[in-house]
Amino acid sequence: MTTDTPRVNYLDRVELWLGYEPFVLDLAQTEGVKDVAELGGGANPFVAGEKWDFAQHRVVIDISPDELAKAPNNVETREADLCRPISAGHNSYDLVFSKMLCEHLHDARVFHQNCFNLLRPGGLSVHFFPTLFTLPFFINRLIPEKAGLSLINKIQPGRLELGTLDKFPAYYRWCHGPTRRAVKRYESVGFEVADWSATFGHTYYQVIPPLDALEKSKTEFLFRHPIPALTSFAVVVLRKPGRR
Repeated sequence: MTTDTPRVNYLDRVELWLGYEPFVLDLAQTEGVKDVAELGGGANPFVAGEKWDFAQHRVVIDISPDELAKAPNNVETREADLCRPISAGHNSYDLVFSKMLCEHLHDARVFHQNCFNLLRPGGLSVHFFPTLFTLPFFINRLIPEKAGLSLINKIQPGRLELGTLDKFPAYYRWCHGPTRRAVKRYESVGFEVADWSATFGHTYYQVIPPLDALEKSKTEFLFRHPIPALTSFAVVVLRKPGRR
C-alpha cells in the first residue's frame, strides 16, 4: 500500500470540537450503521442520546467500572482494557469511535488493532484527540501526575469537582498531526485513512494574557501556513478495507 500524506481539512478549533458529535452522527447515518461501540465513553457517552436511536445496538466500552457505573442505563456497557488484545466481539460493529481517549492509551498499536478487529469489513474507526507537539500537551506528557492535577486546578478551576471530567494519565502515543509517518502507523494495522481534520491553537493560556496573545498570533500564522506536525487537535476517520 502506498503511504501518502493525507489531504487535511483545517477547521476552526471550536468548530472541530463542537462539530465532532454531529459529524460522527451524520457519518453513522450516511453509512447505515446498525451496531456501534463508543470507546472510553464511560460517564458521558454520546451514543446514549436519542439521536442515536436509529442504531439497533449501542455499547460503551471502557476500562473503568466506576466510569461505566455513571453512564445512562439506556446503553449496554462493557468493561475492557483496550490496550490488551480483545478476543471477543470481532467483526461485530459497523462503527467504533472515541473522543479524548487516544492520548490516554499506553499501547496505541494494540488499541487500534482492537478497533480493526471489532469492525466488520468496510467499518469505520473514528477518533478525536489532542496532538502531541502543542506545548501544553507536551508538558502534560512530561510532568508528574500530581503536578498535572495541580495545573488543571489553576487553568480550569472547578473541573475536577464535577466528577465527570476527571484527569487521567496521558501518553499521546500515535496522537500526532496528519503526517506521512502517522498515516503509515494506521496502515500498519490494516486501516485505510479515509479522512483527516485538524486545527491549531488552544485556550490554556487564557489566564496569562501575554502568552494567550502570542498563542493567538501563532495560531493565525499556522492557519495561513499549515504545518501538520504542529496541529493541536485532530479527527481521523479510518476504514477497514472490504464491504459490509
